[in-house]
Amino acid sequence: MRKVITKFIETLPRALIAGAVLACGSAAQVWAMPITKQLVVNVVTVCNDAGLNCASQGPAGNTFYEAETDKIWAQAGIDISFVNAGTLNSSAFLTGASSVTDFTGPLGGTGTTMYLTSDLLCSACTLYGEAYLNAGGLVINMGAVNAFNAGVGRLDTIAHELGHNLGIGHPADAQYLMAAGSLRNIPSNLGEICPDPDAASCFDWLPADQIAIALASDLLVDFSPVPEPMGLALVAVALFGLGLARRRRA
Repeated sequence: MRKVITKFIETLPRALIAGAVLACGSAAQVWAMPITKQLVVNVVTVCNDAGLNCASQGPAGNTFYEAETDKIWAQAGIDISFVNAGTLNSSAFLTGASSVTDFTGPLGGTGTTMYLTSDLLCSACTLYGEAYLNAGGLVINMGAVNAFNAGVGRLDTIAHELGHNLGIGHPADAQYLMAAGSLRNIPSNLGEICPDPDAASCFDWLPADQIAIALASDLLVDFSPVPEPMGLALVAVALFGLGLARRRRA
């Protein structure tokens, strides 16, 4: 698939900042789908030159806002798998970067790489995150994301930026996950995220046309669920029984 290389920024303007948005297509409602695809997110945490004072990885017990991210992308049948990929020790990048291009160019292949920083410089805004469109690579300002809404956190920023990696631009409906940061309705808890409880009021909706774009992304791989421990135990019992049966026949 041909990659469209550009960047999308999530900001909260301090002054009126004009921005173009893309009109969305079909708005057919889609609820959670069977998980068939997976996006692997390699997470690089930025620290200072000495490897200390590293950027936050999110709330305790909910690293990378995984609960919200998984619930949002379950609407598309996509599992998000976060993998710790080590640290980048750079004081300059920890608090002095201003763009995803400071960290990486657009990444090909499967999966994506996410850099977590403590701040992103923006002269007229609070810059929460930035990502390439239709290519891997994103950066998240965890200082601003964690502090949002009196410390509740900007729960959908990581999910939003991953949507850009998967090829979705900015629609004009505030209910949609992929609406620009200055427009989007931001959830304050997990229960406000679609598909709970009401299509007319839930936030971070992924309509059918945007789901189709995401599922066509080259970044995705087929989802292979890991068997539950009880499932493995049952397999072991079955194999043991098969072995006994063979011994008896012998």
